Amino acid sequence: MSFCSKPGCGGVGAAVLGYDYSQRLATLEDPEAHELSPHLYVLCGGCAEKLTPPRGWTVDDLRAKPPLFFEREPSITVLEIDPPASRQQESARREQLFFGTSA
Repeated sequence: MSFCSKPGCGGVGAAVLGYDYSQRLATLEDPEAHELSPHLYVLCGGCAEKLTPPRGWTVDDLRAKPPLFFEREPSITVLEIDPPASRQQESARREQLFFGTSA
């Protein structure tokens, strides 16, 4: 697991940032499972979203986008709960205990 390369941030790495200086291009990609090149920077999701390139540069975001909608509906679990007994039935079942003597 890699952590964000940005100073002061310790977030879990969610994107890889690379620069192409000749084309003035910053590239964001999904992290790979293997070891990263020392010329790449790991960013957490928050830092990757807030990335602003230098003036005159462009950002090429190649990260996979999660789907907005799922193809299948999520499963819904319905719990059947017994209705509570009426208050009159509850009070009839309870016994009142007295401690001490009456004056």
